[in-house]
Amino acid sequence: MKGRRLLALAAPLVAVAAGVATFACFVPDYSQRVAATANVAPSKDAYTLKVGDELDPGALDGMTKSLKLTTVRAVLNPRGGLKGRWNGSCGRDARVPAGAKVFCFNAADDRSTEWYPQGITGVSDARADERWGTERPLLVSWYDEDRRGVDKSARLTFVNTRTGTYRHVLLVWPYRNAQGRITYEPIGTRATDTGIHAGGLAWYGNRLYVADTGSGLRVFDMRRIFDLGKNGSTARRDLVGLHDGTYHAYGYRYVMPQVLSYVPNKQSGEPCTSEGTPNHSWLSVNRTGQDTLVTGEWCEDDRGRVAQFPLTDPGSGPNGRSAPASGDLVTDGQGHAVPASVMRLPASHIQGGATANGMWWFTRNVPGDERPYPPGQNSNVGELLRARWSNGFKDVRRTAISFGPEDLYCWRGQHRMWTIAEHPGRRALYGMHDPRC
Repeated sequence: MKGRRLLALAAPLVAVAAGVATFACFVPDYSQRVAATANVAPSKDAYTLKVGDELDPGALDGMTKSLKLTTVRAVLNPRGGLKGRWNGSCGRDARVPAGAKVFCFNAADDRSTEWYPQGITGVSDARADERWGTERPLLVSWYDEDRRGVDKSARLTFVNTRTGTYRHVLLVWPYRNAQGRITYEPIGTRATDTGIHAGGLAWYGNRLYVADTGSGLRVFDMRRIFDLGKNGSTARRDLVGLHDGTYHAYGYRYVMPQVLSYVPNKQSGEPCTSEGTPNHSWLSVNRTGQDTLVTGEWCEDDRGRVAQFPLTDPGSGPNGRSAPASGDLVTDGQGHAVPASVMRLPASHIQGGATANGMWWFTRNVPGDERPYPPGQNSNVGELLRARWSNGFKDVRRTAISFGPEDLYCWRGQHRMWTIAEHPGRRALYGMHDPRC
């Protein structure tokens, strides 16, 4: 993640490099440290969200009149899509654990130093039956790391797991320009030129949640994807929005506008503290019992938190017949989304987290002063933590996994925990078998 590459640290593992099973070991210090502070529960009030009011609904409606609406199924159409590869060499390069199912992007995306992948979600989060029509897609968010030119902020990748093809979609912010015309720009660039990090991704019904670190959650709608094939152009890679009557998106064919946001109800101090307004670093969906949106913090110490927000019924999904609020966060009479729980994380440097059936999984990069692996290596290998919750995370176990692991996604029907290794040339989308997922 941005600003986190300095954390890449750990090392290892001849066993992983050789393609044999990685080892797991019990680490009592994590759970002991958390248990010592478990009685001081993090504040729910600090996590409370409200709907943001900065979006111009007229601009969003104007896009519908000016551009051609399309569907997830159309974006997943293999014709014209980029070609990836299942079980390619990217798994070896990224030091993916043996036995994982691996998807490799094409050479340009694998080696890109402009775009870095971060969030991951899929149809198992979106639908109880794990199908979107006839397809079972995976989705990945990327952020623009290149600071030499304009900031394109964030894009979304739809992976057709059946055909091994994929497409990129630019995430945009709709607005009216000085002439009152409907246009758009990359999300997060209205106030500054830095864009967003898009470190977490969660798909639920027709809603897509994207983490925006210190600002809250940005929300997109799977029924609001636009194809620039009408009144648009993919020819200009240097333009975005409306120019001389034509819409552009840095050469991308598809754009997806933000439709909603959730922002902190109030500012209450620094992130990574019990009472402070949190960062939203990563996301997932918990479909055990009451469905919840899971959002957690990346922190340099073990004071990071994870919260769960109840979700409304996701509705019908791909047929587009669900009510407008389906898949949104549950709000009270004052319009506040109050978390059902806020818990302290079991370790520092957590990059992603997910939960199912009473178990929790977390990815992390290992700080230099905690290296548990043999010295003398220079391999930035990360960890997968497994734990259970009981007044603190207990029985924390860790397993060495790939370079630079990021967000997590539990594909329940596969019993695989998916993540993505972010580093150029060591980049892989992969799922590790775990019967508890």
